[in-house]
Amino acid sequence: MAAPFGRYQLVRRLASGGMGEVFLARRVEAGGLDTQVVLKRVLPHLASQPGFVDRFLEEARLAARLHHPNIVEVLELGEVGGLPYMAMEYVPGADLRLLQQRAAGPLPPAVALRIAADVAAALEHAHGLADAHGQPLQLVHGDVSPQNVLVGLEGQVKLIDFGVASAVGHAPRSTPDSPQGKYPYMSPEQAQGHALDARSDLFSLGIVLWELLTGARLFHGESDLVSLRRVRACHVPAPSALVPGLPRALDAVTARALAREPGERWQDARALRVALEESAASAGWVADHATLENWMHGLTAERLPSPSGRGAG
Repeated sequence: MAAPFGRYQLVRRLASGGMGEVFLARRVEAGGLDTQVVLKRVLPHLASQPGFVDRFLEEARLAARLHHPNIVEVLELGEVGGLPYMAMEYVPGADLRLLQQRAAGPLPPAVALRIAADVAAALEHAHGLADAHGQPLQLVHGDVSPQNVLVGLEGQVKLIDFGVASAVGHAPRSTPDSPQGKYPYMSPEQAQGHALDARSDLFSLGIVLWELLTGARLFHGESDLVSLRRVRACHVPAPSALVPGLPRALDAVTARALAREPGERWQDARALRVALEESAASAGWVADHATLENWMHGLTAERLPSPSGRGAG
């Protein structure tokens, strides 16, 4: 049974993390219009701790400033009973990690490139965000990973969860002893707790792309420590070495995204997005949203997971 939360009805909990919990919720509008949303709120036992609340509100304010088709939209920020929350758009579908598990192998290259290009478009927007005075915020997502990419049943691709994000003027949350983010998807500099810029996100997206193309895990180890060591070593086989037939030009695009030194990578998300789209065109692949939608429909209702958790933090 749905539980009331202000003007929302909490239908079911989707995820819970160290800082917040995420629900599928309903909001009844005037005239009886019933809108489904994803509602993220601070965990009740942390609501009295200013540090956690401040971090949650920082994430919410950053996310609320991002308006792009490939970023989940924040619809409302508020507080009920002392619990801060943000309501976000609901995207029927699943996160990319669950879809990879269902695919149980490489994704069709056109599908992989469409997803990666759309995530790059989201990062292009986020990295270009400016403050009220027009000064760039130099926002870094810091947690680009399959769990934070939603794919909708209509072929939408949405980047979520800016809970680890940092902007200029904000201290990075990563330290050499306690890096923030998912270890197998970190850049080498992130794994060492160094200061980050946009090129760190592009490295993380490069890992996601490599795994979509090959159906394998790049840096994942049997422990966090092993994963961090593999990230720092940054040994990256060419995708075509694992999946014969992939174009060498796509190997080059991926290798540049995954260069160990930031100066040798794609220098901005737009350049990577254009390279991905050009790779699809030169290979003769139709990497459009209809292709992605058809692939999603090919995962039958029985095989599709239930709506995934939206970044609990």
